[in-house]
Amino acid sequence: MSKYETDRSTSFNDATEHKQKIEGYPSGGGGRMPLVIRLIGYFIFGGIFLMLLIAVGAAIFLE
Repeated sequence: MSKYETDRSTSFNDATEHKQKIEGYPSGGGGRMPLVIRLIGYFIFGGIFLMLLIAVGAAIFLE
């Protein structure tokens, strides 16, 4: 194996071995939020956006 190999299963030195085994190595996959939390976020941000539109419309047309 070359020294420029990107395989994360082998450690480069003791510090990286400690990070991988003890602290854990973060996975790049990530994930999506659960559906309920995403829906709550959609309603909150959608409501804020609608309130801003209504406020702008009221300021323009109800002078």
